[in-house]
Amino acid sequence: MNRKNIFLIASASAITIILVMLFSSLNNDSQLIDENFQNIQNIPSSSYGVERELEGDHIISFGEPKNTIIEYASMTCPHCSDFHGNIFPKIKEELIDTGKVKYTFRDFPLDPFAMAGTMIANCVSEDKYFDVINVLLKTQQKWIEKGYQGIISIAKNFGLTLSETEQCLGNKELIKLIETNMSLASNSFGITGTPTVFVNGKKIQPLEYENILNEIK
Repeated sequence: MNRKNIFLIASASAITIILVMLFSSLNNDSQLIDENFQNIQNIPSSSYGVERELEGDHIISFGEPKNTIIEYASMTCPHCSDFHGNIFPKIKEELIDTGKVKYTFRDFPLDPFAMAGTMIANCVSEDKYFDVINVLLKTQQKWIEKGYQGIISIAKNFGLTLSETEQCLGNKELIKLIETNMSLASNSFGITGTPTVFVNGKKIQPLEYENILNEIK
C-alpha cells in the first residue's frame, strides 16, 4: 500500500472518529433540546426580534428590498427538501431576483447528520454556501444513506480536502455558534421544527407560496 492510500485511510478514519464524537455530543444534548421544545406553548404568529441580523446568518439580496424572508431549515428534514424543491424556486425567481425580498437562511440542524452537513456548508467559501445547501437538500436521501462517506463526498466536491473536512467537523466555535442560534430560535422565536419561515416578522402557517405572497408589501 502506497503512502497516499495510507494517508487517505488515516484521514477518513479521523473524520469518522470526529463524526462519532459529534453525534455522541449532540445525542447527549437531544433530551435537553426536546424539553425546550415541549415547554413552548401557544407560539405566536410573529416573534419580536426575529428580523434582526445575527452572526451566522446567510443572506441573498439584490438592490434595497423592503421585505424580509427568514427561513430556518435542517439538512435532513424531508419537508425542507420539499420546500426547496417546490416553493423556494418561485421565491428566488419572483421575489429575490426582482429585488423585492431579502432572504435570510438560518441553520437549525435537528440531528447529527444535519449538523455535519450544516458545518460543511459553513466551512466552504460564503459564495458557495447556498450551493452546498442546495445539493444537501436535493440529494438528501442519497448522502444520508452513505453516512460519513456522503459528507466527505460533498465536502470534496466543493473543494475541501480530507484534512480541511476533519478540521471543519471538529470546529468547536462553529458548533457553539450554531447551537447558540438554535437556542435563541427555540426560546425567543418559537421555532419547534423545520422548515419555519417568517415574512416581515410573521410566521407563515400553513407554509404555502400564496401565504408568503400575501405578506409581501
